Amino acid sequence: MFWQEDIKEEHFTLPDTIQDAVFNIHAKILPIDHAYLLCKTLVKHLPWLKQVNAGIFDISTADGNGWKQNHESGFYYPSKRSKLSIRLPKERLKEAMTLAGKTLDLGDYQINITKALKPKLMSDMQIVFAKHIACDEKTSEEDFLQTAFTQLQKIGIQPQKMMAGLKRKISTPNGVIHTRSLMVANLRKAESVKLQELGISEHRLLGCGLFVPQKSIDIV
Repeated sequence: MFWQEDIKEEHFTLPDTIQDAVFNIHAKILPIDHAYLLCKTLVKHLPWLKQVNAGIFDISTADGNGWKQNHESGFYYPSKRSKLSIRLPKERLKEAMTLAGKTLDLGDYQINITKALKPKLMSDMQIVFAKHIACDEKTSEEDFLQTAFTQLQKIGIQPQKMMAGLKRKISTPNGVIHTRSLMVANLRKAESVKLQELGISEHRLLGCGLFVPQKSIDIV
């Protein structure tokens, strides 16, 4: 755990440069480890995803926050509230909306995109959470946090509080990507938005380095 004192709030206007394209979906069953399959099919529909500052969120199981997710069964049943979210530059939102009405083929699994919802701006909340941050399999919690601290500083963010969470794996044809979740708290508003826009670590199209706002750290 990395912990410093609180900071003061400041006035801030939310930018709209980067937004989340959000879709209602229907899927009977999905493998929990579906990031590669989802990326592959979305890139077929939107090949420009590889050329822009984009990120694809995996379709979370019911708990959503990632701290208590159970990966033992290998499969799960998405709820009616499950969403597909793609983080994109504003100018690409219109093209992304063409996904509405399409079926994503994940081999043995399918995702029907039933409706495009209103895009979401980044949040200025002080606490953000990333389900996946790519890291070495044998990295200790202390080293993981130090690496995250360095990556955050490189994009102009001075983290006050950080906490490492669960370890996970993302399977790809080129091997397994090891990840760990990360909470960053007490961010300034501008820092929070910047972190959501830029992220840290590699493999954004596989869901890594993508931060979402959290109301509190109580769940940890």
